[in-house]
Amino acid sequence: MAKLKILVVDDAAFIRDLVKKAVKETYPGCDLFEATDGRKAISTMNSQEISLVLCDWEMPEASGLDVLQWMRADERYKETPFMMITSRGERDHVVKAVQAGVSDYIGKPFTRDNFVAKLSKLVFKHLKIRPNTQERQHATGLGGDSANVLAAASARANPQEAKAAKPAAQDMGGASVLMGSSQSAKVVSESAPAGTNKKAAARAKGIVSVRFGSGSTAKLVIKDINLQEMLGVFRRDGALPGLLEQVVLDIVDSTGGEVARINGYVRMMQAQEPHPDAETIQMLIRYVDDDPEKLATLSRYIASVR
Repeated sequence: MAKLKILVVDDAAFIRDLVKKAVKETYPGCDLFEATDGRKAISTMNSQEISLVLCDWEMPEASGLDVLQWMRADERYKETPFMMITSRGERDHVVKAVQAGVSDYIGKPFTRDNFVAKLSKLVFKHLKIRPNTQERQHATGLGGDSANVLAAASARANPQEAKAAKPAAQDMGGASVLMGSSQSAKVVSESAPAGTNKKAAARAKGIVSVRFGSGSTAKLVIKDINLQEMLGVFRRDGALPGLLEQVVLDIVDSTGGEVARINGYVRMMQAQEPHPDAETIQMLIRYVDDDPEKLATLSRYIASVR
């Protein structure tokens, strides 16, 4: 049996690392390759006999669709399984991928279990290789319920501390509540103009739709935003997302109507009320996208809400 050679293609290092970890745990004996864009992916396939491609859609140089079309036009890769991994879930994108010869399709954000289930099915269907079930363990921070994290933090606080924290918890704009003395909190707190009072600093800058890997969604009220991360609050409705869980932010540029689906992850969370049943959650999301077009749309959005 030929050795399984898997190529992971994504311009976001965070997503590549998540995919590579899940692949290596599922098929520990495989050879794993990676590329940061479509052009590098094609170069790798010209130098290596790749047996499976796991590829993002939106990338610089050459897109995932470009890679797929190149593969189906090349005699060596006409039948090679190809899974498209993308935050673009619109019907027309799915149709384009199917028409180009995609083998399977998974939308971002996704849970590890969902990804591994699709991966295992795809590999067995095309390559007749079963996963190593002993290695299939849940990855930390992917799709887990973080209620215990918030509850544990609240349980450690004594009544006096909880009482003292109450005014800060009611002020949903306080980044110091979220991250203590961390650098990110400092950046957020210093972004307000000198002399701005707490009430003005807490004013919402906009609302963004957030999709979590676990399948839930939220409307995030933005408290601060820059080209690296976004700080906001949302109303808890059911299970909480996990720390380090994948997210996709649907950023709409109101001037041109473009939609940028920014990939990121949950970097920090903090309950705004000092008890485990807190309904208002403050969240810091770190972006992992480097796509110039997405960042251009994000820049225009930031300019419109500041």
